[in-house]
Amino acid sequence: MKSVVLLIADWCPVCPGAKELWDSLKKEYDFNYEVYDIASEKGQQLAKEYGITGVPVTIIDGKVVFTGTPDKESAIAAIQNIF
Repeated sequence: MKSVVLLIADWCPVCPGAKELWDSLKKEYDFNYEVYDIASEKGQQLAKEYGITGVPVTIIDGKVVFTGTPDKESAIAAIQNIF
């Protein structure tokens, strides 16, 4: 099964919208979904691995696909393209 990883931060004003978008898409589509705060150990590991310097970032199947909050249509297209 394919996976979507969302990297966010508590201090980020844009991150709640990105999380809300992916949370809603998870209800409509079948994919693995994980959310990590950039301050967490896993978040730091992902940031280092992918060279991430800002949030929110969406990683789909091991590739950074979105930086910032994508519009719903782009997010759906990205999900459908990975299946």
